[in-house]
Amino acid sequence: MEVISLADSAGIPLLPPTVTALGLFDGVHLGHRALLTAAVRDAGELGCAPAALTFDDASVSLKPGAERLTRLEDRLALFEACGIAYTFVASFENVREETPARFVKDVLVGLCRTRRAVCGENFRFGAGAAGTPAELCRLMESCGGDARVVPSVKAPDGTLISSTAVREALAAGDMERAEALLGHPYTLTLPVEHGKALGRTIGLPTINQSFPPRFALPAFGVYISSCTVDGKTLPSVTNVGVRPTVGGERANCETHLLDYSGWLYGQTVALTLRRRLRGEIKFDSLDALRAQITQDICEVKNYYGID
Repeated sequence: MEVISLADSAGIPLLPPTVTALGLFDGVHLGHRALLTAAVRDAGELGCAPAALTFDDASVSLKPGAERLTRLEDRLALFEACGIAYTFVASFENVREETPARFVKDVLVGLCRTRRAVCGENFRFGAGAAGTPAELCRLMESCGGDARVVPSVKAPDGTLISSTAVREALAAGDMERAEALLGHPYTLTLPVEHGKALGRTIGLPTINQSFPPRFALPAFGVYISSCTVDGKTLPSVTNVGVRPTVGGERANCETHLLDYSGWLYGQTVALTLRRRLRGEIKFDSLDALRAQITQDICEVKNYYGID
């Protein structure tokens, strides 16, 4: 998949006509995947390249009241897995004053070579979010193309699948529901940082990963998890929170990988949270903490069927 920044219009290569899915795509949940799947399918029928237009991380953070679910690089990996060939990355600051007509003519058709635009029922675009799906259809037709509006996707219980619904599941620590809404396990891809190394003093070394600013936090507590290291998926147990027993202050992820002794500082590791075991607890001593983590590890082994 080729990633193209719309901030440098002079550097955009000569592209084939595209069918372009539009949206923030934060989380790339099942509703988003319906748009991406439609773009891939329509592109095949029309002889075009399947594409997506999204926004950079700074733009996603500008959305009022919204805490991010994914970083741009994670969204890009999920786009590629869906069959997208080109992803256009825009900055909200660069397009916020564009009228809907100029956005369609100059950005979609002019820069992205969009023959068909694909959006959801609630899609808004242009200055003041004045553009609607109906307006997108009209403007694309005036430029010689067309648009497809994909219906919203609902969960089996009738809940509308949305980034907000995913955030609510995370806030409740309900990772099974979050995964059902996303269509993929909830995964954080973050660098490993140096911590206090207290885990090593109790024989349970951990890796530390910090949440980026304005990121949606899962409910504090201990989770059955897994980490991808050198292409291998390793079972693990993760504490999300401030580590009250050792005087922590900033929320982060602290993960113990079962039967692993490598050195991961400075590497980027994908951490998947599978199931919440319990809330975060402040223990009276490190010995009590070690005893509880040992019990948590037994739960992890049972989950993965490890003897």
